[in-house]
Amino acid sequence: MTDTPTRILDRLHAEALIENEERDWYRTGRIPCQDCGFTVRTKTLESLPEHGCTQRQQAKQEREAREAQ
Repeated sequence: MTDTPTRILDRLHAEALIENEERDWYRTGRIPCQDCGFTVRTKTLESLPEHGCTQRQQAKQEREAREAQ
């Protein structure tokens, strides 16, 4: 079982990473997609424009399956 200080530090680290991404988006207008990792230009953080996310995820899964064989 993880001790409380470690859980707190992990949560704070995760929050800091999110804040860094949002700050970078504010400066550049780009933010990485949390699902596929592709950096997308967007005007709002409400939703990302179409960027082939589903196709990227499917291609990644196929690559990983081939490598596992």
